[in-house]
Amino acid sequence: MRILIIMVTIVFFTSCSEEPKIVIAKDYIINKHWDDERNNAILVERMKLKKDSVLNIFSSDFKGEIPNHWNITNKLEVDSTFMYSYAGLNSKEDRVKLKGKIFFNKDNGFYWNFGNTYYGHKKTDKNVIGSLENNTWYKFSDLKTIAYYVYVYIDGEGKVHRFNVNMSNY
Repeated sequence: MRILIIMVTIVFFTSCSEEPKIVIAKDYIINKHWDDERNNAILVERMKLKKDSVLNIFSSDFKGEIPNHWNITNKLEVDSTFMYSYAGLNSKEDRVKLKGKIFFNKDNGFYWNFGNTYYGHKKTDKNVIGSLENNTWYKFSDLKTIAYYVYVYIDGEGKVHRFNVNMSNY
């Protein structure tokens, strides 16, 4: 019986202390899904509210285990002045691979593209896109090999509020 209690305690504490696979802060992102074979990209888009839309992250729609993410996806649209991407996988050239912590406000050894990750982007000379702004929504894409998005809202105090949206059909 004593061994069973010890085993249950160990399983409980190791499962509770498991580190999230994707961490987003005002100044950086960590994505443990990035690898050197299939998944090595990021797209950061600043979002704005659609006309006549309101999103209140403190309302009942955002409380609970699974908030109503349709409020997010249906009420936000891309701010075309801030769409930065990078793809570390390219068969034609040796590119810096995304690993560990990628900073928005520091040089990571690569230049961000302006626009979508895989098509329609323009190369830039920006190696820093800046910290995420307060009172602003952002959408993070291309973090996994599935249609998985992370929406974050940076409140007036700089706190990150995160909302995961999995649009995969499985």
